Amino acid sequence: MTDSSADPAAAPMPGWDELGLVRRRGLRGWFRRHPGWMNAVVVTCYLLWSLWTFPAAYADMGPDALPQLFGYVVIAAALCFRHWRPFAVLLVVALFEAALLLFNPWQGSQMLGLCLAAYAMAFHHGLRLGLLVSVASCLFSYTALLRAESWSDQYGPSIWLGVYGQQDQTFMGEREMLWLMMVTMVFLVGISAGIGAAVRRGREHEREILDWARRSRQLAQVGERNRIAREMHDVVAHSLSVMISLADGARVVVRRDPERAAEVLEELSGTGRTALADMRRVIGVLQKGDDVTEARRPVHESLQDLYEGFRQAGLPLEAAHTGPPLPEDPAFGLTVHRIIQESLTNVLRYGRQVTRVTVTVEHQPATSARERDALQQQGFSTKEQQALGLAGPAQVVLTITDDGVLPAEGTRRESVGSQLGIQGMQERAGFYNGSVYAGPGKHRGWTVRAVLEPPEPAGAARASAPHAVQAPLTAEET
Repeated sequence: MTDSSADPAAAPMPGWDELGLVRRRGLRGWFRRHPGWMNAVVVTCYLLWSLWTFPAAYADMGPDALPQLFGYVVIAAALCFRHWRPFAVLLVVALFEAALLLFNPWQGSQMLGLCLAAYAMAFHHGLRLGLLVSVASCLFSYTALLRAESWSDQYGPSIWLGVYGQQDQTFMGEREMLWLMMVTMVFLVGISAGIGAAVRRGREHEREILDWARRSRQLAQVGERNRIAREMHDVVAHSLSVMISLADGARVVVRRDPERAAEVLEELSGTGRTALADMRRVIGVLQKGDDVTEARRPVHESLQDLYEGFRQAGLPLEAAHTGPPLPEDPAFGLTVHRIIQESLTNVLRYGRQVTRVTVTVEHQPATSARERDALQQQGFSTKEQQALGLAGPAQVVLTITDDGVLPAEGTRRESVGSQLGIQGMQERAGFYNGSVYAGPGKHRGWTVRAVLEPPEPAGAARASAPHAVQAPLTAEET
């Protein structure tokens, strides 16, 4: 036995369960939102049908048929609880249906109550159990037909035989008619259970869709929060690191070179304004939600401005770019910008005795169709070309190195903060089927190497194909 919580569509999902109801308009939607009224209508229909067929029973039995009304009332009362206690209601209805058949095998509303109870049983417990229990209960109730002959001896032929044109029993006998009614009603009880199971599956499917929608919304919210957190981390970590370095430099030179100190303080003020503008752009996403492209663009879209800002902060920075220009894609440009910015910020924050910082941006276009054909003529299949690195998609390789001195074992690990910067770089690179390596350099210092697959503008892949071999990687870089 179950209560209303067993309803597959009754599990509380605030804010989401209404989605399954709002798209149902009219009378059906109203009854779906008010299941108690729907149950009341069903019980009322049962009582009306039973009362409509009662005159036939009164014509057959006279005043002896009045106790049937008590059975109808009990079954109707039990049906009021069919969605709260479906199993118990089914048993009660089956017992009283058997009692009514024992009292009058020709009563016109036989098994109608059991059909309604079978629907609720299958709706709450599934097709297998609902069908098994409902059909078994129906067959049990029809064992009362064993008394049909004694009832005919007492009251004579039923008026229903005249209704169906079988008063003279020329087509089939009274027993055959009762057996036909039994088979028909067993079949209808099974159909009722099947309908209940079908509605149950529909509700479960609807609930799965609503759960999927809720999980998708939650994942979207988490993804957006993580994106905003990455943006805020990049803005705050970069800007504060540069501002602290500029403030320390101004404090050192203020006495020896006031003019130079003024320039440093002006750069400090500009960095603060830039950080504030970046933060406003990020917060704008939360307020608007539709200006994503503009919010993703850093204030300094040129990498040269980014390099110059770090040089002003005191980094001995050298930058180089090989290959064709990077794609003019705002999201991809932001990814490149943030990875370089985070790497240089870490050098500025944690680097010790740094005398050289190198940033290399290598754009390697995709292999052209002509080059792939030439490789195939040389005997290399497509899989062999990819496995040997002779052909492949376009790549942008970012390499940031410094020659700082690594601290003693355990010291650096304690000073690298929350690791959000490296994790953010890996997540950004993952959007472009890329990867990020961050670790100690080959001889000294720290190395960050990111490999990205840039988006290809429509029609631009073939135009850039002749440059595919102009910027190969050196052996040391691979």
